[in-house]
Amino acid sequence: MRNILTEFGYPPSYSSTLFIDNKSGIDVLKNPEHHGRMKHLDLCLYWLRDAVQESLISSVYVPTRQNIADLFTKAVQPQVIQFAVPKLGLITLLLDFLHFVCFLDLSDQGGVSDVL
Repeated sequence: MRNILTEFGYPPSYSSTLFIDNKSGIDVLKNPEHHGRMKHLDLCLYWLRDAVQESLISSVYVPTRQNIADLFTKAVQPQVIQFAVPKLGLITLLLDFLHFVCFLDLSDQGGVSDVL
């Protein structure tokens, strides 16, 4: 994202925030001394650790209950969905869609399934 913004002439003036719900992961990113104990990690983590050290990315702890990304990455309880959907702005989209469907004249189309 930073590269795209820079190409469009809008270079970011501050670090990008990465919300993480794993405190051990944050410790590894912030403290290079943990590197010796984490030999099994993939090369992408090394890039991420370097980006954190160069202040391109800042890592922030977010409790698992408030991690909105879990909605897209794992099966979650209904309470998580109820928490995450408004934060993503999906309520407005859903209400707009329902408004559209409710005010359609479906007498000529044969039903909602034909319109959608």
